[in-house]
Amino acid sequence: MKTQDFYQSALYTFGQDATNLRFNDDFFKALDFAQRDFCTRRRWGYLRASGTVTTVESVRTADLPDNFGMLYDVRGAIRLTSPDAYAGNELTSITEEQYWQSDYDADEEGVPDKCWLFGTAISFTPIPDDEYEISIRYLKRPASISDAQSVMTVPDDYHEAIQHMVRRRLQANGYSSVIEIQISDEELNRLIGQFARDDIARYGGLTVNLPPSRYTIETT
Repeated sequence: MKTQDFYQSALYTFGQDATNLRFNDDFFKALDFAQRDFCTRRRWGYLRASGTVTTVESVRTADLPDNFGMLYDVRGAIRLTSPDAYAGNELTSITEEQYWQSDYDADEEGVPDKCWLFGTAISFTPIPDDEYEISIRYLKRPASISDAQSVMTVPDDYHEAIQHMVRRRLQANGYSSVIEIQISDEELNRLIGQFARDDIARYGGLTVNLPPSRYTIETT
C-alpha cells in the first residue's frame, strides 16, 4: 500500500471527509507513530543499511549518517576503508563508560581502533591522526510520515500490521469506525511473529557479536 492508500482507507473506515483537517492531522501522526512502533518491535532485516563516516584530523567525533537508528551489532560492522594502508581494519564498538573506565590515553592520536556511539555522533580512540573513511553497517530509522506523498519504509507485505496499529490509535483518539473492527493484541502479535519469520527468511537472522575466543586446545 502507498501512503495515499492508507489515507483513503482510513477516511472510509472512520466515515471522514478529506476536508476534516483535524482528522488528517491525527491520521498522519498515527501512521508515523505506527511505522516507528513497528520498526522498533525487532531488528528487522529490511532496515539494514550501510554508510560512510569521515573523520577529521585531531578531532575525536564525527557525524553518523542522517538516517542512523542503531548499530547493526555484528563482527566487522565498523571498518576502515581508507587510507589503503588500513583498509579492512575492524573497529571495536564499546560504550562511553568502558572508555572512561579503561586505561586509554585521552589525548593519544593514531589510527582509531575503538569507537562508541552517542546521539548522532560517533567517537573514536585513539583520536584520529588523519582523515579516515570508515564504513558502518547499521539499522536505519524509518522515514517520517507527514502527508500522503510520504514514502513508507516498511515493505508492502507487512502493511496489514501497520493498518491495524493506525486504526487502534485513531480509535484511542476518539474516532468511531463505521464498520466493525476487531483489533486484538493477540492478532497483532500473531502478524508480527509471521512477518518476523518472513524477514528472517529474506534477510537472514541476527548474528550476535561475540568477542573472539582466546581459548586454545593444549596438545601433549
